[in-house]
Amino acid sequence: MKTKRILMLLSLGALLASCGEAPTSSGAGSSAKPEESSAAGGSSVAPGPTSSVVPTEAIDVSFWSTGSQAMTTQLQALADKFEDAILENTGVTVNMEVTVEGSYDDIADKINKGLATGTIPTMAVAYPDTVANILDQEPAGKQYLYDIAPYMDDPEIGFTKQSYLGDTPDATKDDIVEAFYDEGTHYAREGLFSYPFMKSSEVMFYNIDDVERAYRYCKPEIVGKDNIRKDLLSMTWTEFEGLLTKVMENKDRILSTLKHAAWYDSDSNWFITQMYQRGIGYSSIQDNKGHIDFETGEARTKTEEMLTSFKALHDDQRITTKGIENTYGSTAFSKGEVLFEIGSSGGTGYNMPEGLLPEDIGIVPVPAFNKNKLYVSQGPTITFLKNPTLSDAANDLQMKYAWQFAKFLTNPENNVDLCTLGSEGYIPVRYSAFDSDAYMEFLAEESIYSASAKVLINEIQGSYYNAPVFPGSAQLRDGVGNVIPYVLKGEKTPAKALTDAIDQAKTYMH
Repeated sequence: MKTKRILMLLSLGALLASCGEAPTSSGAGSSAKPEESSAAGGSSVAPGPTSSVVPTEAIDVSFWSTGSQAMTTQLQALADKFEDAILENTGVTVNMEVTVEGSYDDIADKINKGLATGTIPTMAVAYPDTVANILDQEPAGKQYLYDIAPYMDDPEIGFTKQSYLGDTPDATKDDIVEAFYDEGTHYAREGLFSYPFMKSSEVMFYNIDDVERAYRYCKPEIVGKDNIRKDLLSMTWTEFEGLLTKVMENKDRILSTLKHAAWYDSDSNWFITQMYQRGIGYSSIQDNKGHIDFETGEARTKTEEMLTSFKALHDDQRITTKGIENTYGSTAFSKGEVLFEIGSSGGTGYNMPEGLLPEDIGIVPVPAFNKNKLYVSQGPTITFLKNPTLSDAANDLQMKYAWQFAKFLTNPENNVDLCTLGSEGYIPVRYSAFDSDAYMEFLAEESIYSASAKVLINEIQGSYYNAPVFPGSAQLRDGVGNVIPYVLKGEKTPAKALTDAIDQAKTYMH
């Protein structure tokens, strides 16, 4: 099992890394006219998820994913298993096609351009912001995205109903981690429009020997790696700032190569997570529209004060960010130029310096402001599209089997395989997967990936937040991310940087 994981490291780890050019796909979508939709198994009456109508012709289902071709090969292998299971148990022929379509942004762009012509997939990996934008583009009387909730409860194909697809009697929709399920409901329209696939969050990496040396000068009363980890686990953000101050005061004695005490990979996540932890309103949906909660009043004042405190951290070299350095912190971490690296668990493998062993790297949750432990829920979701050039019957039939495939990908066995064969810190989305023998075996391994996963499951689980998504939410997220380098480098005041970010985001909101 361990050998297989090593062999699959590059292929599966690429799932959430934006790749270069995507190969062209001859089956990405269909431009068939409605009257030609019988080729997809359609009929004059839409069967819907509960229909017992057995299609007499093959059903074509396309899935757009990110990552390498090797990753697509693995997903296609699962698609082949799904096809065999459906054919053997129902007599229905399903043709599953999995293709790489570039990065998340590439997929979003291709879907946006293909909605009118029908050159879209049946299902696609997407960020919630992409889903919100597709929902916003739906013309009056047209539907581009499916509400997934009815399929979960369907008496024929809902959870628990198909043992041949890995369903078990106790694996209901409540088996999905609450925050991961909840993410699919955070849209301006009521419904469940995205389905969790694999998940990650932010964690903090540190070289155990280097931090033990730092504690010797900064907190000498705490001795030993286990006690140091306990101290970091209980530390507030304010206390963490104090530790960073002492680190830089003693940097020559701690590590001669040290340039900054800490590095934050995502400027946007730093801003938004701190807003949630500090109880400052970030964004909300009001009257089915997006709203920026920190635009005025006390929330605006507190946000400017927060940014001022961030600038002080950077001025003293206590912290820097990707937005400032234009690169992730893993390279600096490997060179001993930074003591604490804060980044996505999805990038865990990049924080394993050459020559060190997994037991040489410590991983903990990021210290939280006032111990208000709220952490961003990240990682891929799946959304399901309705092709405007096909009949309702043809669309509903494709969706019926697309849903079953998504459920198949997230059954405990398959989701564990996807999240342990080198996925670099992504975790399954269902509790039953956590409890499976295969995942328990993975967690027992001495690896940086299992260590990262244990932090998410044992110490972050139950503390995720999901920011609302709406037209303009992506631009707001990008905007507040840009605020950080502007303010920390002294190029804009907090007030000016916030105003510019808000004004830019509002041009996309309606």
